[in-house]
Amino acid sequence: MADLRIGVIGAGPIGKVHAANLATRVPGARLAAVADADREKAEACAAANGADDAYTSDTELLAHPGLAAVIICTPPETHAGIIEAAAAAGKHVFCEKPLERTLDRADIALAAVEKAGIKFFIGLNRRYDPHFLRLRDAVHAGEAGRPLSAHFIARDPVEALADTPNPPGDLFFSTTVHELDFAGLVMRSPVETVYAAGGVMADGGGPAIDDPDTAITLLRFASGALVTIDNSRIAPGYDQRIEVFGTSGVVTADNVRADVAATIEGATSFFTARYGESYVAEMRAFVDCVRRDTPSPVGTKEARTSQVLAEAAWRSYREERRVAVREIG
Repeated sequence: MADLRIGVIGAGPIGKVHAANLATRVPGARLAAVADADREKAEACAAANGADDAYTSDTELLAHPGLAAVIICTPPETHAGIIEAAAAAGKHVFCEKPLERTLDRADIALAAVEKAGIKFFIGLNRRYDPHFLRLRDAVHAGEAGRPLSAHFIARDPVEALADTPNPPGDLFFSTTVHELDFAGLVMRSPVETVYAAGGVMADGGGPAIDDPDTAITLLRFASGALVTIDNSRIAPGYDQRIEVFGTSGVVTADNVRADVAATIEGATSFFTARYGESYVAEMRAFVDCVRRDTPSPVGTKEARTSQVLAEAAWRSYREERRVAVREIG
């Protein structure tokens, strides 16, 4: 079977990660083209990874001959439009999280996927992290007994704080979304209510509605279990931990000591140093499901569920109240 020809749309830090993995670490796949609004970035990424061509738009890339699939690594508010275009062109889609900025736009994209009958894979890479998977397996094997509560810590180093303001609610849609998804995978129960509180705390700031840099999100599951998610973008280092407490014990996943100065083409990639294996594993899973014509392991259902939970957290933060998931949709 010939290699799957794939295009990467968006040559920022995560686009470079996926392009490099496709070029060297994903059997059965070949990086065919790269697109970015910045032509120099597109050309540099394509040249570094042996791609045939570089483009300045997703429209141009989707017309690349023989292309079977695309990897979407653009800003979230552009995802739905690109997914629709890719689906119309009959291309399979891997989309980085979050699915979109609003559920309405997300649903339009998912409808296009269903209509076209293409494979769709959402980039929730924590599902492929070997350290977190060991925790999931231990919990499911009953090592903690019946899960009662869990605490997720996901704090980014302050050095990674964006120079320009993030879109409203970005902490929940771009960061908390990982924990919202993985918590459900671990607890094996749907979330019923969400409560989020936080604020802009860098440089002595106070509460703000636009986008908090620090937040605590509390989930109550249908099983009765509770999960707290502790996010921040102003930590002194990259802090990624989980603790699950149950009726007969505790299961933990501690920090993995890695070189947080790891770089890809000069871009500091602390997240790649920690989650490098998971990015490779999820891309192999995507390519495998396309080549074998099997269901996507992280598809439209998981994409929509994580979108709904992120929106519930964002609404809770804005309105300062507990939000029932059924309110969102």
